[in-house]
Formats: sequence, C-alpha cells, structure tokens
Amino acid sequence: MTAPSTAVPPTARPAAVDQRLARATAGLCRDHPHVAPAVRGVLAPLRDRVRRVHAQCQDAEAAAWAVYTADLDRGLDELSVEIGRAAQQPGRAVDDALATAAVRLELRAWQLRLRTLRGEGQDAREAEQLADQLDRRLAEPGDATTALADDLAALRQAVTAVERTGPIRN
Repeated sequence: MTAPSTAVPPTARPAAVDQRLARATAGLCRDHPHVAPAVRGVLAPLRDRVRRVHAQCQDAEAAAWAVYTADLDRGLDELSVEIGRAAQQPGRAVDDALATAAVRLELRAWQLRLRTLRGEGQDAREAEQLADQLDRRLAEPGDATTALADDLAALRQAVTAVERTGPIRN
C-alpha cells in the first residue's frame, strides 16, 4: 500500500510523510468503502496532529527518520489488514482498530520528536517514561482506547514541557 522509504531532504520530510498518510487514507477508503467515513474521521485528524510534530522533527538524524518512516509504512500496511479483520466482527471493532492504530502512529511521531529534542532533566525523563508506558499499553491485548487517548494526551503535554524547559544535549 505504501511506497518504500527514500532519502528526503530534511525540509521536505513533513510533506513526504503527509503524502504517505494521504495515500494510505485514500487506499484504505478504496479497499474498505463500507468504513471509509470512519477511516477519514480518524486519519484526517491524525494527519493534522502528526504534521505539526513532523514540522518540529526536521533536525532528526537521517537514520532515525528512516526508521520512523519505515515503521510508519509498516503500521499503515498493518492497519489495512486490521480493518479487514475488524470489519468482520460486530460492534465497534473497526473504530477500536482505527483508534488504536492512530495512537500507535502518533506515538511514533512523538518518540521521534523526543529523540530530536535530546532533552535532559526531569521533564525529559517523564516524557520518555510516558512514551514507554504508552508503548507497553499498546502491546497489551484489550479494549482501552479511552485510556490510550488519555496517555497520549499526557505525552503531548510532557513533550511540550520538554520543549519549553529542556536543554538540548550535544
């Protein structure tokens, strides 16, 4: 579904990832037309949120950016499979699959941002701990989309605190 990663100049990185997300959204809507409104309802706001994070990650090392985009591509590919499976189940399975995938994809963007900041101090440690906690929660089976969203909101606030107060390591 997604294109392989190629070297992109740092200033073009946010637009390149935004295009990946746009293509993935269009592909998911094409492949799963019965859930297209739900796909757009989750992935459009995700694009907006990660676009802002990506704009702050232009200083990321090329290797870290490559790992991030490869993980993004893999996550988007897996989302198509998850939606196909979830669509065969009754209830809110598709909504839950979309919400969980969106949290996972946004988490990866925030983790990249934390690596780019290279902050030190209590704020940075707390942000890294929140990211690790959310990563562990995503690995657990279960239906906890509200808790995931709450954890993600806490991580956003923590990274903002690092951006305001955290010195940059060299």
